[in-house]
Amino acid sequence: MSMSIRIRIIYSKRNYACFVPHVALSAVFSRAALRAGLNLTMTQGFSPRAKLSFCPELPAGVIGLNEIVEMFFNDVPENFNLIESLNKFLPDGFKVREIFYIDENSPSLGKFCTSAMYYIKSEINLMNNFQEFYNNNNAILEIKNGDDDKYFKAVIKDPAQNGIGIWVKNLISNKIIDGWQNINIVRAKIGNNIKLN
Repeated sequence: MSMSIRIRIIYSKRNYACFVPHVALSAVFSRAALRAGLNLTMTQGFSPRAKLSFCPELPAGVIGLNEIVEMFFNDVPENFNLIESLNKFLPDGFKVREIFYIDENSPSLGKFCTSAMYYIKSEINLMNNFQEFYNNNNAILEIKNGDDDKYFKAVIKDPAQNGIGIWVKNLISNKIIDGWQNINIVRAKIGNNIKLN
């Protein structure tokens, strides 16, 4: 059985692309790859699909500057410019920034994504609330004020379990903010051993 080529793709998701839900990302990237003429590895079973793996999801509306998808290919032509080819066929707002060839037997993307860095801004200071919420399970690795008291940045561990959406829902249910329109969140980075700049 031939081995797949496993490629880790770092991409940004800005503007209207940030509203594309996590469940639609597989179709977005597999279509771009097929249109670029790439030969995707398919899953086994009754309903084969392109083999892809994504980092922990972002709520719709949250910008991602360095998101990760791993794609598996049966082959990639020599001298093929993967970044340029995918960017040509990805929808507006998506942009491939870097690629890395990964050993197929390396740990899964889920195990690689052990921390995430967020930039958070609101009309009111939410840093203390953020600390209280995530300190319940010691999720905060680093936190720092930004240029003013309405902005801060933080690194949290285990973003799959400590998603940013559960905190925002808590803010809304406790009537601290009216809704997502009252807060700007950017996931600046996700991966392992992430440090604040």
